Amino acid sequence: MGLIWDMSHSISAFEAVEGDNTEYEIYNAESQALSSEDIYQDLAESLELAISKLSKNVNDSSRYFLIQWEPISSQLTLTVTDDQRKNDAQAVVRCHFTALGKQFQESQFKTDDDKQSAIAAFSEDLHFWCKEFLSTDQGFSQFSLVALFTSGSRDSAVIL
Repeated sequence: MGLIWDMSHSISAFEAVEGDNTEYEIYNAESQALSSEDIYQDLAESLELAISKLSKNVNDSSRYFLIQWEPISSQLTLTVTDDQRKNDAQAVVRCHFTALGKQFQESQFKTDDDKQSAIAAFSEDLHFWCKEFLSTDQGFSQFSLVALFTSGSRDSAVIL
């Protein structure tokens, strides 16, 4: 597909840490992917961009490569963060899967539980695809980072 990336500057990547004067580079793209193959391709492109920023992002306090999936908004956020998962590196990559999110919202599920099950199943697929991609990526393996994945809070992230 080929995503179109837009870079903006912000003083707050997520939740501002008091006294933090870091200016973040936020790389944003919107994916219109709906098929598993197209979603994987856009996921891979997002991961490749985040990995290309590792030499800039990794410092002495870096510990985790955090993959944060927000099922409600269908947004994927990739960042390098510290031991406490509070202080993120300067470059942050975000891919909003707009078509997928719209599909989840507009799909006719028999019950709300069916919808939640479909979203959870997709989150599991995304988790697997991230693990598969990172386990074979030469660029990522050059850094001593622990890859984490979450579809909830940062505190609930699990090791890939």
